[in-house]
Amino acid sequence: MSRGYRQAGLSFLEIVVALALLGIVLVGVVPSFLGYIQSNTRSEQRSIAVRLAEERLEALRLVNPQTLPSGGSQEEAQNRSGKTYTVRTTYCATVSLCGSGSRHIRVEVFLNGRSMYAVETVFTQLR
Repeated sequence: MSRGYRQAGLSFLEIVVALALLGIVLVGVVPSFLGYIQSNTRSEQRSIAVRLAEERLEALRLVNPQTLPSGGSQEEAQNRSGKTYTVRTTYCATVSLCGSGSRHIRVEVFLNGRSMYAVETVFTQLR
């Protein structure tokens, strides 16, 4: 072999340094990536909860307010995206907002016992 010949390629030390730098970069990027995934999941769950509350209120709009209960609450389970949400409808929690032709309604949606969304309104019959 001649003295001017040098083998092309990376040395073991260069590979170790490159892997160390890659590891340092990944240590900073992975937690951020996981945070974005969790944030996206929470956003999707909240969107589903909002949709379930809207669906419940739309169903109640078709009913004469006088025929709705004047107190108490009802719960029903709804399955969406592989998860079970609980939709709780509370009637006349604020008694002063309930009259002969109106009902105060609160709809709250839970996922695993945690409140994801709540909305309140008063339904009345228009004449």
